[in-house]
Amino acid sequence: MGESNGVDFTSPACLVPKAACSQLFLYGDVRTLIFEFIGVNQDLATCRLVCQDWNVDIQRFIETVFRMKKFAIDMLRPSWEELHRNMSSVVKETIEIFEVRRAVFESFDGNVFYRSMRMLAKINKPSQTVHDGVLAVMNLLTEETELTELKDNGGALDWKFFKKKMLNRNFLKSLRSIKPEDISTSKIVRFEAAVGLEMVTEYDQLFASREARDVYTWAMNMVEYKEFLDTITPDVKSAIKETKVQKIKEDEFRTYETIMRKLNKSVRC
Repeated sequence: MGESNGVDFTSPACLVPKAACSQLFLYGDVRTLIFEFIGVNQDLATCRLVCQDWNVDIQRFIETVFRMKKFAIDMLRPSWEELHRNMSSVVKETIEIFEVRRAVFESFDGNVFYRSMRMLAKINKPSQTVHDGVLAVMNLLTEETELTELKDNGGALDWKFFKKKMLNRNFLKSLRSIKPEDISTSKIVRFEAAVGLEMVTEYDQLFASREARDVYTWAMNMVEYKEFLDTITPDVKSAIKETKVQKIKEDEFRTYETIMRKLNKSVRC
C-alpha cells in the first residue's frame, strides 16, 4: 500500500494487527473517506484490526474534516437565521403541521403493505369485504391507460386482474418504492369512488383479515398525506426544503462534534 504521511503501511509493525480498535466505530459515517485517506479499501469490521500507528493519521484526518465542516456551517448560519426571522406565522405553522403529518405517514412500514399484498394474492376466493377493499386500493396502483386497455379487451379491474398484476415483477418492485407523488388526482378519485359512501371501511377490513386491514390503512395513509401535500403553497415548499437542508447539515455537524469530543480522549488499541 505504500507510505502515507510518513507511515509505512507495508511494514511488519503495521501488517500485524495489535488488537481491535474500540473507537473506530465512531467514524462509521465517514469510513469511506477514512479508508481512502489511509490507503485501504476494506469494510469497517476489517479496519477495526489496525496498527496503533494509524490512529494518528485517522485523528488528523477527522480534525481536518471537522474544521472544514465548522467553517461551512458558520457561513450558512446567518442565512438560516434570516430565513426564520422573515418567515410568516402562517408558514411556520404549516411547517409544524407538515412535520407532524410526515411523521405519521412515515410511521407506517411499507414492507408491511408489500407482504400483506403478497399474502392476499394467494387467495383464490376472498370474502366480499376483502375483495372490495383490495380492489379499491388497486385503483391507486393502476394507471389510467392500463384500465382503458383492460376495458377495451373486455376485462375489468377484478380479483383475477389483481392476482395477475402481483405476478408482474415490475409491479412488485413498484410496491416497494411507491411515493405520494406517484399517486395522481385521478387515482385518488377512483379510489374514493370505490370506497364511496363507506361501502369499504377500516372497521370492515379490520375484521376481514389483518392483511386486508394493513393494505387499507396504507391506502388511507397515502391518500391523506398526498392530499395534504397538494395544499402546500410554493413558498411553504421552498421554506420546508431550506429548513430540511438546515436540519441535515446541523445533525451532521453535531455528529462531528461528538467524534471530536471522543478524539480528545486517548484512543487505545
